[in-house]
Amino acid sequence: MFYRYNFENEIYPTQSRIPLHVRMKLDLTGVKISLKNWLAFSLEERQALCHLPVDTEEEKQTFVSYLDFLSRRYFGEAASSVPPVADPPWENPSQIPDSVLAKSRETGQSVTAGEWRGLNTCQRYALYKLSISKNEPEQFYAVLREFREAVSRKS
Repeated sequence: MFYRYNFENEIYPTQSRIPLHVRMKLDLTGVKISLKNWLAFSLEERQALCHLPVDTEEEKQTFVSYLDFLSRRYFGEAASSVPPVADPPWENPSQIPDSVLAKSRETGQSVTAGEWRGLNTCQRYALYKLSISKNEPEQFYAVLREFREAVSRKS
């Protein structure tokens, strides 16, 4: 499965940036790649990375192995690794991470427990990741607005 965020729509045709859903997979598997590395891969290879699942340990290993294969193919070295995120805070629908609460307070309307529980894992990841990011703070607000508007349309 490949979760697509509306705020990233402009990057999907060319995969000119690492999509947020792929960044989640990288966090869960402990693989580190740069934008330069990402852009060295063919569009088809980038799309494969978008669609590879990482729900089970076997799927995570497949994802890591494929990235390692690509890294060796393009750069002659193993893919860089870091420890995978332990106990990912976005996977707990009962606990809003402090960074999400703090960042959402800046909008004048904090994320509520009900909102957090109502989001899927990919949505919670987006809010968490963008709440701790130093780059492009407006993306957090765009994503929060996107999720809130989707809930409003359903109501």
